[in-house]
Amino acid sequence: MFRFRFSDARTWRYMVASIEKIIDEGVFVATSEGLSLRALDTSRVAMVDLYYPRDAFHEYEIDSDQAEFGVSFSLLSKILRRAKKDDELELSIDGTRISVIFHGRGVRKFSIPQIMLSYEKLPEPKLSYTVTARLTGTTFREAVRTVEPIADSIILEADPEGERLFFRGEGDIEKAELELSVERGSLLDLEIESPDRSAYSLEYFSEMLQAAQAAGSTVIRYSHEAPVRVDLEYQQGGRLTFYVSPRIE
Repeated sequence: MFRFRFSDARTWRYMVASIEKIIDEGVFVATSEGLSLRALDTSRVAMVDLYYPRDAFHEYEIDSDQAEFGVSFSLLSKILRRAKKDDELELSIDGTRISVIFHGRGVRKFSIPQIMLSYEKLPEPKLSYTVTARLTGTTFREAVRTVEPIADSIILEADPEGERLFFRGEGDIEKAELELSVERGSLLDLEIESPDRSAYSLEYFSEMLQAAQAAGSTVIRYSHEAPVRVDLEYQQGGRLTFYVSPRIE
């Protein structure tokens, strides 16, 4: 048996809305320490890595060392889109079904089937990064939306002086750029070992935006022509991480 209750249902609504765009199905793993999900998209270009510690939940019950349950993210997202402001989310496993309950002005109950999937434990990528930037979720969304009308790839570039980070997009004749810096307050923190430049599919960054809507802060780590790591950080220690392989320019 596994069951949790979370104080803000809309946080899960936004997270799953982004995951749905990248991963069709996946296996959640619950332990006494917390709830996690790690899965690759079908093209193996991107990986989703979700972790919420036990203490982040209002209630958290598990009667075994580990519980696994497979979900269709399109089905789960369809239900979670019904989450309203101030709703609490309760999710539990009942046999072969997943029960989703919203506690608000009333109690709304839904049930979807588990998906029978074999669980493959993926290792966490071991990568080194030359640029690390921390920014708010709002600034991250602004950066991606600046580039969206222009290009199908997003270019991250740190300046040689180690003070600024650029988000760039280049079309056939158009260019777009957003310059961020700690000095101007648009970055919360910036660490640069090397002023590297790397390009990534804009599509994956766009698909992160709904999850970023509920995040307190975003941390971007990258190196030249290496996978980027984007951490969306939530209250009580929750984290949703996206890894995206580079586009070779």
